[in-house]
Amino acid sequence: MKVIVPAAAPAIFLGMARVTGETAPLLFTAARLVLCASIAVAFTGVATKNVNVQLPCETFRDSSHKQHQFLTKPSVDPSHYLGNKMESFFTKENFQVMRSFKRKGFTLIELLVVIAIIAVLVGLLVPAVQKVREAANRMQCSNNLKQMGLAAHNFESANGFIPQGPYDGDPSLPGMQYNEAPGAYEGSTCCNAAHPNGWSHWFKLLPYIEQENVWKLANFSLPPIHSSRPANYNGEDSVARCLIKIFYCPTRRSPTGYGSALLGRCDYGASAGFYQGEMHENWGDIPAAPIGMTPRRNERTTENFGNFGGRQGYTGWSGQGAKKTVMSATDGSSNSILYAEKCLPPTRHGSDGGDNERWNNAGWDECVVRFHFPPKSDTDPSIKITGSPGNPAGGSNVWRRYFGSSHTGGLNAVLGDGSVRFISFNVNPLSFMRACVIDDGQPSSLDN
Repeated sequence: MKVIVPAAAPAIFLGMARVTGETAPLLFTAARLVLCASIAVAFTGVATKNVNVQLPCETFRDSSHKQHQFLTKPSVDPSHYLGNKMESFFTKENFQVMRSFKRKGFTLIELLVVIAIIAVLVGLLVPAVQKVREAANRMQCSNNLKQMGLAAHNFESANGFIPQGPYDGDPSLPGMQYNEAPGAYEGSTCCNAAHPNGWSHWFKLLPYIEQENVWKLANFSLPPIHSSRPANYNGEDSVARCLIKIFYCPTRRSPTGYGSALLGRCDYGASAGFYQGEMHENWGDIPAAPIGMTPRRNERTTENFGNFGGRQGYTGWSGQGAKKTVMSATDGSSNSILYAEKCLPPTRHGSDGGDNERWNNAGWDECVVRFHFPPKSDTDPSIKITGSPGNPAGGSNVWRRYFGSSHTGGLNAVLGDGSVRFISFNVNPLSFMRACVIDDGQPSSLDN
C-alpha cells in the first residue's frame, strides 16, 4: 500500500507562521490538522472513486487445510508519519485482507470527517489572516508617519523651521478677527485660508514626499479672496482631488475622495498642544484638571492656537507668523509628538466635524490638527458620534479634538526626533498630555 501525504500543505502553513509571532500557534495547529487529514484521506481512499490496492500477503493453511491470507507490513512505514506507536497496528492479528477490492465513492462518515476538518481549518485561518493583514496595515501606517516625520525634518533643513500650521482668511485682508475676546465663542475668522500660503502643513510637505507636481497645482500668484471666492480659484480643488496615499491609514480606508468634487481627506493630525475647553465641541465635557481647563474657548483663539507659552504643540497657527523648529521642544524632541493618527468613527468618514474639509485647506480645524486629550479608538463607546447634548440622537456633526485610530489597542505617532511609536489607548492621560505639549517642562514617558 502506498501512502501519499501532500507535504506541501503543512509547509505552506509553517511558512505563513513565520510572518508574525501572534499567529504562529494558530497556524502550527492548522498545519498539524492538515497533515492528519492528508494521512486520513490517503488511508481511507476518500480522494479516489476507484481504489485498486495490491497488498503484500502471506498464506498458510490451518489444521482443516483451509487457506488463509494475512497482511504483512506495508512497504511504506506509517510510523514515519504517525510515530512508532502505530507499528503494532499493522500486524497479522489486526488485519484480515483481501487481495484486491474496489470502492465506488466514499462513505458518509468520511465525507463528514473531511467537512469537519475543513471547517476547523477555516475557523483557524480566518482570524489568523485578519491578524496578518492588520499587522501589515499597521506597519504601513507607521511607515506613512515615518515619511511625514522625515519630510518635516527635510523641510526644516531647507527653510529653517518645520511646516507651519494653517490659518483662516488672510492677514493681509481687512476685517480678519484673530484675537477673540475673552468670553466670546466662534467670533474669529473661519473656516479656510484665502491664499495657498495659509494652507495646511500637509500641503507644505508635498515637495518633500515626492509630490511636488501636486504642490505646483496651487496658484500662488492670485491675490487672496476669503468671502465669495470662486470655485477652485487658486487651485485648492485641483490639489484636494489628488489623493495622497501616505495621508490615509490602510486599516481605516483606502485613498478616497468625498462629495461631488471627490475631494480628499487625511487620517492624521498635527499635535497642537494643550486645548482649553471641551473634548467634543458644545458637549460641555471638559475634563477635570490637570487634563482639562476652563473656561471653554474656541479652537481659533490665542489659548488654542498651539503657540501659548507652556501649552505649545509642535504645530501652531501661523496667521501671525509663528515658526518653530525641532529644537523648539524644550521637553526633548524624543518625548514630544509631532504628528499622529486622529480619531474618526467608522460611520463618519468624509462628513465628521474632523473629516469634512479638504486635506489641503481646512483652516485651523480638527480635520488637520488635534490636541492633548487621551486618545481613543474609532469604536470606543464613550465617543460622541453625532448630535448634541439637547438632541443626542440628532445627525449634526461633532468636532472631536483628540487623537485615535482604527487599530486594535492603540495608535501610531511620530515624535520630533523622527521615531515612530505605537501608543496604547490605555496610556496614562497625564503622560500623553505631556507628550503633546512641547514646553511644559514636565518629564514624559509614553510607556505608562
